[in-house]
Amino acid sequence: MRKLNVVVSVALLVIFLIHGIMGSFQLLGVSASAGKTLAWIGAGLIVVQTCLRAVLTVRTIRSGKGSGKWYLKQNSLFWTRRISGVVLLVIAFFHVGLFGQMVGDGYILSEFTAVKLAIQILLIAALFIHIFVNVRPMLVSLGVLKYKERRIDLFLILSVLLLFFTVAVMIYFIGWQL
Repeated sequence: MRKLNVVVSVALLVIFLIHGIMGSFQLLGVSASAGKTLAWIGAGLIVVQTCLRAVLTVRTIRSGKGSGKWYLKQNSLFWTRRISGVVLLVIAFFHVGLFGQMVGDGYILSEFTAVKLAIQILLIAALFIHIFVNVRPMLVSLGVLKYKERRIDLFLILSVLLLFFTVAVMIYFIGWQL
């Protein structure tokens, strides 16, 4: 089950980074598509990953109950991973349909307010935190841990992409204000 979770996690990472890149280019007026179909595939994978993680978390909690030792301080990263995932789910829910809606054959944009900007910034921040705390275990599961420089390179690439997403959203917001 853990291997399946890693495969789903890698697929989600790739899908949502592509969606983020395409969406950012759309917000900047460079592209006409944000990869909506790809995002819905990713949403389906989120359901699969949420179910997998729920089963694995319940197993962990049961083993903690059985031993009577929780080691909360030592397991802080475990709980950070779970909490950041739940926060990401909630914010992603608000992300869907944030920019507009389909009306007939056309897509109607809705005003991009400061609240919507805050939701987008929170989404990007939650995504960064969730990826940051989960990259190491993902690389361990993939057998890449011994290459520490790859982990650092991955952090750098992800940081640049998430910064790009943030800048694109802010430029889009400024465009709505002008």
